[in-house]
Amino acid sequence: MLRGIRFRSLWVAALLLLFAVPVHAAGGVQVTLTPDRSELTVGDPIHLTLEVTHPEGTQVIIPKLDQVWGDLEVRGQSQATTEANDDGTLTTRQTIEATLFNLGEFETPALPLTIGDGAGQVREEMAPAVSLTVIPTLAAEDNELRDIKPQASLAVPATWPWIAGGLLLAVAVAVAGWWLYRRWRGEPFLPPVVDNRPAWQVAYDELVRIEGLGLLEQGRFKEYYTLVTDCLRTYLERQFKLGVFERTTSELRAILRHSELAPDHARLFRELFAESDLVKFAKFTPDTETARRLTARARELVTLTQPRPESELQEFLTKDEARPEGKPPARSAAAPQFRYQSGQ
Repeated sequence: MLRGIRFRSLWVAALLLLFAVPVHAAGGVQVTLTPDRSELTVGDPIHLTLEVTHPEGTQVIIPKLDQVWGDLEVRGQSQATTEANDDGTLTTRQTIEATLFNLGEFETPALPLTIGDGAGQVREEMAPAVSLTVIPTLAAEDNELRDIKPQASLAVPATWPWIAGGLLLAVAVAVAGWWLYRRWRGEPFLPPVVDNRPAWQVAYDELVRIEGLGLLEQGRFKEYYTLVTDCLRTYLERQFKLGVFERTTSELRAILRHSELAPDHARLFRELFAESDLVKFAKFTPDTETARRLTARARELVTLTQPRPESELQEFLTKDEARPEGKPPARSAAAPQFRYQSGQ
């Protein structure tokens, strides 16, 4: 009997270690992903609790998951909360609700997290994989065949008025949404029929338009950084056929790493996107001078990567370096170090 009790105790301890094992604690960061149960039936919701313990003064950026996350279907993500611990560290917590629609054993896919500090330094951490088992709803010995119930007869009303009304409503909503979007971008309701401008010229013109909006003077830093990064994403898609929209910064790094861009140019793109994430998602507010240089850095990246003869590029950069004092240069040797004020 004593041997049986010891065996059951070891089995329970092994299950607890399986369900909540931290992925690592490098650099003072500890990440755990804990399910509310390890076995479920097809279609049952399961709640995965993500906890990140990190040093004070750092922030955790949790990406928004797609509806299809590996073998799982994501039903929702709770609002991330951060609380202080007695030992001076912080714990950021979020609950992910998901479900599975196949039988068998599964693991949660990779979940990259971005850790940033007040000095503008960011690094990536990975949440651990969790094992889940989907079991059938019928017992193994339930093999009795049952008759199929007869089909019920229901009065079916005419559906064409509902179909026609739904189509008209969808068209009206689409037109209104398009009009509001174009108005927010400061563009006419109908786009030009043909736009023969090259991708780099479109990017230049968009950066000039963003500078003319006066967003920094109004304190709208998040909107300013979003417009600049969207402009660069559009340039990368049109010029290099890279699918970078609707991608997280971690996914964008892999795409740029395997693109035709030179390694130094790809690195400058990654640094700009990573710094922008701190403003867009971590509620950091840079000083105005640092923020104002963002469009100059974006214009530099377009200049360095646009397809043009080497002689013409060298001539362009030489003219740019000879600009009169007081005008911002078109390129900078390195990205500026972020100096943050208190978040808004």
